[in-house]
Order: sequence, then C-alpha cells, then structure tokens
Amino acid sequence: MSEGASTRVAVQRIRLELLLQKTGPVRILSPIPFATPLAVVFYLKWASVLALVWLGLFYAVVAVTYLRRRTLQARGPLPDHELPDILRGRVRDILLLGAMWGLAPWMLSAHRSTDDIVLISIFIMGAISLGSAIVSTHRQTIAAFSLPAGAGMVSACFWHGGLVGWVLAVCMALFLVMTLKWTFQQADLLEQSLTVRFEKEDLARRLEQQVELVENANREKSRFLASASHDLRQPLHAISLFTSVLERSRLDPDSAQTVTRLSHSVRLLNQSLDTMLDISRLDAGAVQPSVEAVGVHGLFLSLSHTFAGSAQERELQIRFRAPGELAVMSDAQLLTRLLGNLIDNAIKYTRSGGVLIAARTGAPAARAGWVCFEVIDTGIGIAREHQVRVFDEFFQLDNPQRDRAAGLGIGLSIVKRLSSLLEHPIELSSTPARGTRFRVWVRQAVEGTPALAGPAPADPVVSEGRLPRHVLIVDDERVGREALSLLLSSCGCTVHGASDLPQARQLLEANPIEAVVSDDRLPGDSNGLAFLLALRDSAPHLRTLLVTGETAPQRISEIKASGVPFLHKPVVAQQLLNALSGRPSA
Repeated sequence: MSEGASTRVAVQRIRLELLLQKTGPVRILSPIPFATPLAVVFYLKWASVLALVWLGLFYAVVAVTYLRRRTLQARGPLPDHELPDILRGRVRDILLLGAMWGLAPWMLSAHRSTDDIVLISIFIMGAISLGSAIVSTHRQTIAAFSLPAGAGMVSACFWHGGLVGWVLAVCMALFLVMTLKWTFQQADLLEQSLTVRFEKEDLARRLEQQVELVENANREKSRFLASASHDLRQPLHAISLFTSVLERSRLDPDSAQTVTRLSHSVRLLNQSLDTMLDISRLDAGAVQPSVEAVGVHGLFLSLSHTFAGSAQERELQIRFRAPGELAVMSDAQLLTRLLGNLIDNAIKYTRSGGVLIAARTGAPAARAGWVCFEVIDTGIGIAREHQVRVFDEFFQLDNPQRDRAAGLGIGLSIVKRLSSLLEHPIELSSTPARGTRFRVWVRQAVEGTPALAGPAPADPVVSEGRLPRHVLIVDDERVGREALSLLLSSCGCTVHGASDLPQARQLLEANPIEAVVSDDRLPGDSNGLAFLLALRDSAPHLRTLLVTGETAPQRISEIKASGVPFLHKPVVAQQLLNALSGRPSA
C-alpha cells in the first residue's frame, strides 16, 4: 500500500471510529423520550391513528438501528477493507432516522393548524441541530439525517400555507442550509486535521528511518575503520620494531640512510593510524578532560617547540603572542592538541607568508570572561561553500591527488570533537587566496588560580639498564613476536615467546619472568586484557603491558577503564622500552 493510500485508510478509520463512538447503542435510544410524548399529544388532539403508526415505525427504526449497532460493537476491531461497507451501513441507518423525523409533520397531522406546525417546527429544528452535530464526522451522514428531516418540515409548512406557513418554510429552509454548511465545514476540518496528523506521523517515521540508516552507516564506517586499522597495524607493528633494531645496528652510510628513510615512512603511516585512533577514542567517550588553570605562556612555548621546525622547512614565519601572565581553564593536553591541529593545518595550506597564533582578552560583552585564541595564516583560504565541510572527516581542499604529505583530512574533524568535549566554541572566517582565521574561545582562569606551565613534557629516554631481565611476550602473530623479541634481545633482555595462553602459563611457571607483554587478541575464548588482569591479582610483582591494534570505541573504553598499561600498535620502540622500565606511555 502506498503512503498516500495508507494515510487515507488511517483517516477513514479514525473518522468512522468517532462516528461509532458518537452513535453508540445508548445514544440511539435517546430520541424515544422526545418522540413518544409528541406522538401522544397529537393522537389525543386529532384522534389520528397515523400518529400511533408513526410512533410504531419510529420504535421499529430505532430498534433495528440499535441491534445493528450492538452487532457491530460485538465484532471488535474492524478490518481496513470493510471500512467503506460499514460506513455505508451507518449512513442507511441514519437516513432512516432522518426520514422518520421528516414524516412527523405529515403523519402527526401537524399541518392542520398554525399552533401545531409551529410546535413541531421547534421539535424538528432541535432534532436537526442535535443530530447533525452528533453525526458531523462525514458529509454523507450529515446529509442523510438533516436533508430528509428538513425537507419534510419545509414541505409541511408550504402545504399549511398562509403567511405563517410560508415564513416558517423559508426560515426552515435557511436554517437547513446554514446547518448543512456549518456541519460540512466541521467534517472537512476534521478530515484535514487527521490528514495533516498522519502525514506528520508518516514524515516523522520516515525521518526516524533515515536517521537510523545514517547511524547504521556511521557505525559501519567506525567498524570498518577499526577493523582496517587493526589489520594494518599488525604488519606495521613488526616493521616498526624491525626498523628500530636496524637503527640500533652498525650500518654503512648508504644502508643507514635507507633505514632512516624507512623509519620516516613508518612514522608517517603511524601518524595516519594514530589520527584514526584519536577519532575512535573521542567517539567512544574514552577521553575525559581534566580541567584546570593552564598558563598560556607555557602552552605557547610547547607549541612553538613542536611546530617551529616544520614552519622553517616550508620557509614560513610562525609567531606566538599573548599578553602577560594569562591563564585559561582547560585540559592542557587536549587544548594543546586542539590548537596544534589548527596550527598544523595552517602550515600545510600556507605557501608563503606565515602563521600567527595569538591569545587575546577584552572580548565583546557576550564573551566577557573568555580568552580568544586565534590561529591566522596567509594560506589558500577556504571558500564560503566549503567552510562547513572542512570539519568533516577526510575532506581536504587543494589536494585532489590525496597527497599523503597533506595529511588525511581528519585534523579539523578532531578539532571539532575536542571543541565540543572541552566546551570551547570555535569560529571560522576565511577569504580565498588571502588566508584563514580560526578563533577558539576558552574561559579565563580566575586571577590567583595556580596555573600549569603547559602540557607535561614527554618522558625522557630511559636507561636500558632498568629494563627487566626476563620478559614474556604473548602474541599469536609470529612476525610481531619475533620483531619484539629481537628488539628486547638487542637491549640485553632474555625473551620468552608464547603464541597462546596455555603456553604463556607454562613459561611463567618455568622461568623467572619479571615482565609480561601481551597482545590483546589471542586464540581461544580469553584475551590479553583478561590474562593481564588475572596476573595483576595473582602476581602483583610482575610488570604488565598490553599491546593492541584495537581502535573499536567500545574496546578502547574497556581497556582504558581496566587500568592496565597499554600501547597501540605500531609501537614506537622507545615508548615500549620506557613502559617496560616502569614508565608507561599509554
């Protein structure tokens, strides 16, 4: 059934249900107390048998209508295909009742005197007013009752004749026309209201379906990214570790240069996967800000150290400006990432000139108590029609060949998520060929609040002498296990490798293991996280480290909530060594 047909059926059902509700069995019997005394009065006055015949016919019509209505009521829910037939049956019953009122002035002999014709006119007008209001759900039912009742009264008035009779006939005709017009309007209004209601419900239902489709597509996209990222991380993890081993080896200059280039390529690929991981973490709600006072000077100093080199490579000027001892309320690490992505984006899309990063106070009255961070570049700019889309994943300007050096097009998407998470509103204004200005609004810290100098510095390189002497590696991927074994062996560790949990438990019992490094996905029903959690309870002296390629939001949240130190594949060698030395980098 089409959407239009389904709406029509729904409207028809509601209108019919309203009619049945208003013409229930009890209401069908309600005219009897009015018809009975009326017939008795005229019978006594004129001694006319027709008055009793009319009353008998009236009782018979009411009885038949009553029985049909009770039968219909006993049937329960009405099938859609029977609705038209049921409506026609009700119209016939209503027509019979209207016809009985139309016969009243003739069979009761009311046309014989002026007093009688006036009296019965009052009764008929009341019957038409009340009856048409009761059956006002359909034009057919209104006409079926009002027309025969009104026609009988008008004709009787004309037949009576004289000034009174003709005036009554005209008045009755006008009354009938006005009543029909008003009740027809009510029926039409009811139909229109029900049609609009069901059309809105249908629209809301279709919108809900579309939203569900979009959400399913988004879930599928996240699932695909997580799966693809995991599968890519496995071999890249081994490549990264093998490259680290080569970097530690004594090589001739040509080989050393090749290894350096290989290491650079691995880092670029690793950055791409880390960016996808950031998206998964933010979508999973696994990142929770720790808001405190952050010194802007220290923040800018950290950002300057990070981006000065890349700006210099592109022969761009990069400047930072902030007034005095300014502090804002934010999460130092996340605010650094947010501004860092904007700066990185500005450098990538600026060919000449430079980038200015400034923190300004004295905002408009609507932003009193806020600090405005601005990242201004002299780059290619963003056309107005693209200014909303730049915050979408994988959208890039001026990169039709998808040059990897220009990134993945996810940086501003992360900015948008961080802006929402930290409640730092962001604004964009840009002119093509002239440059772009991003504004980020952050609440200013109350004067006197102790402020962090900036984001915590990276862990220094630790001495390899602090590494555990015996390390157990649990990984069902042979290449990854061998790469990690080779790296740790080159650092002086005795490495024991296991491809599954039963073998790992045997090695733990047979060797003086000091640290366990486990992959998360392992053969069997268990996983690396559950294994390390069990070890933490049974052997708290062991150092544990989970290495995973997972990016699925739910799994990331579970790992983070467990408290087990973890690293994401592909693991940077120095991060792994720091973690095993008691300085986890996760």
